Amino acid sequence: MNRQRLDLVLLGKIKKRTNKSYKYLREQIAKKAGRAGISSEAYQVIWAKQLGIGTATFQRKLTPAIQIEIREALPTIFAYVSSPPKNKGKGSRKLSQPSPILLAIEYLIQDAELRRRCKDLLMASGKYDRAFREATTVLEDRIKKLSGIRNKFGASLVSTVISSNLSKAILRVSDEANVQEGFHSICRGIMLSFRDTTHHNLSDEFKREDALKFCGFVDSILAILDKAQKQGVP
Repeated sequence: MNRQRLDLVLLGKIKKRTNKSYKYLREQIAKKAGRAGISSEAYQVIWAKQLGIGTATFQRKLTPAIQIEIREALPTIFAYVSSPPKNKGKGSRKLSQPSPILLAIEYLIQDAELRRRCKDLLMASGKYDRAFREATTVLEDRIKKLSGIRNKFGASLVSTVISSNLSKAILRVSDEANVQEGFHSICRGIMLSFRDTTHHNLSDEFKREDALKFCGFVDSILAILDKAQKQGVP
């Protein structure tokens, strides 16, 4: 493992929550990170999440590789939340555990705008069609902002901006025609199957799990769009 580059602010929050010394925390982070086969920076975030400490600001500063390490550790965090360690002794401090739903939202939805607009809808007790509606709105708005096209909507917007014809596409996600065509089909399908239906109709058929999976998928689409190459507007 490389030398620790821990965030001191986040480390201070862990210290306050656990009432342990900085020396102890650094040693434990290095030890547990080594056992898990991940970097100390990644384990620091994981431990903070296990303690219910917000880490979004710190995570954005990390390299993509470390962010992947954190994302792949999601099953470990859920296991911790489901079966937290028992307190030992009368003097032990009881720690509040974070909601598994909140953890799922933070891990599955990396895009700040999507997470900010869908978090409360995913935490609600029902009416999850609203999360589909908001997620597709975020996707549509991102396509408009990245392309500069404001006078088209839904499938028509996708066909214009992410054209399967590389020479006409305003946003090119790949130099391979079949990849561009596939991405165009995915985005157009989302607009036709989910954007149009949820924007014009109400539905109680969706479960929270459906909404979480869909928002996570839209998050992946947004990440690809943000890396797309913009070409001249015809």
